[in-house]
Amino acid sequence: MRVRSSSLLASTTSARGRPWTLTAILAAALVLRVALVVLLRHHLSHDARIFISWAHLLMQYGPHGLYAHVDAIDGYPVNYPPGYSVILGAVTLVYRALVAAPRENDVLLGMLLKAPAIAADLGLCILAYGIVGRWFGVRAALWAAAIAALSPATWPISAVWGQVDSLCAMFMVLALACSLGRRYTLAWIVLSCAVLVKPLPVVVAPLILAAQLRDERRWWMLTLGPAAGLGLAYGVSLPFAPSASPFAVARWLGECYSAGQSLSTQTSVNAYNLWTVLGPPVSDSLHALGVPLHVWGWTAFGLLGVAVVAQYVLLGRVERDRAAWERLTTRAWFIVLTAMFCSLTRMHERYILFALALVPLVWFCGKIERRAALTLLAAFVVCVVLVLGFYEHHVFAELPAATRLLSAVNLIALATLLWAFFRPHPQGE
Repeated sequence: MRVRSSSLLASTTSARGRPWTLTAILAAALVLRVALVVLLRHHLSHDARIFISWAHLLMQYGPHGLYAHVDAIDGYPVNYPPGYSVILGAVTLVYRALVAAPRENDVLLGMLLKAPAIAADLGLCILAYGIVGRWFGVRAALWAAAIAALSPATWPISAVWGQVDSLCAMFMVLALACSLGRRYTLAWIVLSCAVLVKPLPVVVAPLILAAQLRDERRWWMLTLGPAAGLGLAYGVSLPFAPSASPFAVARWLGECYSAGQSLSTQTSVNAYNLWTVLGPPVSDSLHALGVPLHVWGWTAFGLLGVAVVAQYVLLGRVERDRAAWERLTTRAWFIVLTAMFCSLTRMHERYILFALALVPLVWFCGKIERRAALTLLAAFVVCVVLVLGFYEHHVFAELPAATRLLSAVNLIALATLLWAFFRPHPQGE
């Protein structure tokens, strides 16, 4: 279906206006994050110290030696896919340009390592501006950019925690933007970039395929994007893999993902989801009714995912307005990413960020989506405060009652999203 409304074209054109207001929003976002980085430069999180150790490994042993050595903090090999290692290499080049060997300045290095995620935060602002501008024009686009810039969905992770989830989320939202613009091959390539930083966004791949099937009649185009994504994965892995053989690279890349997943085998790593409603975290290899808990998690998520994709396909067949279909697509992505966080075991508290990265978009998709987004965002903020306060600064004690309450709140938000998506009549805007 290739229907495009004139109002959508008009809103797209109008969203290009008011560049100074958007610049001011981006400047405010940058000032907030840089100020936090400077204030916390001597108070690095455990994860940030690990990234510093990886940077030193890369500078000492080079790309091929990076994954063959262990960090100086926990004694583990590098366990992130090579997409982040490419970014790590770029940061070390900047660092070496500023600090000549053999001198070291870990404070500066820690600050520089936060820069890519902060840049990704700004990228999320620009993407929110562009996508919402296609729907409702420049005023709504500026509000979306402001939500992305200032709401506590990303900056607690990028500027305070020093983690890199925003990088992955930015590529993921860019893949959504490409899909909404019917540039599906590019969407697959950009999604591969996200997965090469962290694997979790792969769960939206069926939604990209479903959208492509709606618009594309040439069957060979359905394979072009995934093939290009695999080629990109090979090229990015090549500097770090022990062999250039495609099969060896594929095996090595699989081992990278497996190593990251095997670091924790708990039902939850401070994530407020189904498993923390049921009780304190336990090994997800334990059995319930003869089935491992991690299998139960994947079964629940798989059933929800299949149902959402099927409903998305059905609703997409009857939707004639392109802007409304784009909002339907955004809602489906938001639900799948929220369901992933709420259902699967081994979820870290930060992984709700992949859903929260879409909050500036779903804000304009309906009242129910807006309320659910606010609920998930509020629970995330409390979670980050408690986790950082307990594990990093020892300010708070563990609060099991709060954990269960907020976990239940997240599940209720997911249930509300599902109800709105599956109810017989479409939601009014």
